[in-house]
Amino acid sequence: MQNKTKNFLEEIIERKKEELADFVIPSEVEGSHPTEKKNGMRFFDSLSVAQNDKNIALIAEVKFASPTSPELGSSDELLERVKAYEKAGADAISIITEKHFFKGDVSLVTKVKKAVNIPVLQKDFVIDEKQIYEAKEIGSDALLLIARLIDGETLKKFVALCFELGIEPVVEVNSEEDLEKAVKTKTNIIAVNARDLETFVIDVEKVCELIKKIPDKFIKLGFSGINSSKEVTQYKNSGAQGVLIGTSLMKTKNIDSLMKNLLVLPEAPSVSVTRKFLSVKVKICGIQKLEDAEAAIAAGADYLGFIFVRDSKRATDRKAAKKVINKVRGKVKIVGVFRDHTLEKINELCEELDFDLVQLHGESGDKFYHEISRPVIRSFGLPSQFDANDIMHKMKKYNVKYHMIDRQTPGEGDALSIENAQALAQSFPLFVAGGLTPENVGYVVNQVKPFAVDVITGVKTDGKFDIEKMKKFIKNAKGVRG
Repeated sequence: MQNKTKNFLEEIIERKKEELADFVIPSEVEGSHPTEKKNGMRFFDSLSVAQNDKNIALIAEVKFASPTSPELGSSDELLERVKAYEKAGADAISIITEKHFFKGDVSLVTKVKKAVNIPVLQKDFVIDEKQIYEAKEIGSDALLLIARLIDGETLKKFVALCFELGIEPVVEVNSEEDLEKAVKTKTNIIAVNARDLETFVIDVEKVCELIKKIPDKFIKLGFSGINSSKEVTQYKNSGAQGVLIGTSLMKTKNIDSLMKNLLVLPEAPSVSVTRKFLSVKVKICGIQKLEDAEAAIAAGADYLGFIFVRDSKRATDRKAAKKVINKVRGKVKIVGVFRDHTLEKINELCEELDFDLVQLHGESGDKFYHEISRPVIRSFGLPSQFDANDIMHKMKKYNVKYHMIDRQTPGEGDALSIENAQALAQSFPLFVAGGLTPENVGYVVNQVKPFAVDVITGVKTDGKFDIEKMKKFIKNAKGVRG
């Protein structure tokens, strides 16, 4: 009996292999690509937006049992429970779909998706790509990938397949070895689980130290061990931007009260962690030199843009870009910016320079954006006054990760209509560019509430990047108090 309690994970995986032995991927799902984007339902963006109001996102979990708690609830109360989670302010719902030890089922995901308007994270023990195709079929917004279960190359492959199928991969780690594998993937989100999956022992302090080692380019989540605001504060102060609450929520008789109490946090310590909790992101575009890239990162930039548009004075070449990117990789998200390039050329540079995202301008990319090997930001060049409904209709046609609105001629003309930009930002994860300066960006962010802002000219003096302008722009955009 003693030996059994030390090998929960082995038992779970043995049962999972038996379960998968006869599992067949539905033919209509295998090899498919996402055809519809449910705006407002995506896991990544829900976490980002949540930080704007609460400084930390809450993921509420449904599980009816665990190896250490065989009775946590009944599936009869599923829909009532998830609606209560949503009403109490949860930013996403986690559902454990493992059958034998957690009494879950993949059918629960589809039921919950119909009952609530917040995204769903499917948690299971994923060891076969069949399970990822199944997650696509049942409509999971995000899927947990446990780094401990698979080797590094398989983890990379699984993360890539999730993105291909329109699922947000969440990589879970519990050790430095796991973390080393996770950071080499293209995931946006790394979760640290305080529960050791072999013994099910919880150690929040230990994993908080691991969270601190995750590079800032990832969204960081703290899983397990949360019974009060004390643990939420521990996770937050270690750098977590979101937490997952499971057992304590399943056991409470007052979901609303517990959720509200979890957010009653003491004043944050006076350390420079503010940028981790603010939802608006900043992209500095047109990077050509290492010193400019390093200055932007030091000032708090989240994305760096490298332009490969041939007739642009802001463009760089692959050799120069590679030198800069290799020096700053892991500290910031890298974006390759293209206009009227062939699919082959874009994917060739994606492989050579290992972009995190690709930004597309012009019309030529519209036929093949779904074949680009990296997530896409689709840019729309607009006049200062534009019809928001018309642009919204066009945006819906593009199944891309982000949209960007910019002036018709980058670097020239009046700034875009605040009111119309605001209407778009309410429906899409939006980058706003065009006419932004350190003086007006705070106002734009406050009014529009975009996912991110993008700037080149506004942080330059006499055609060169100005470090002080960068600092002021990012400070004002993120609302950081000096």
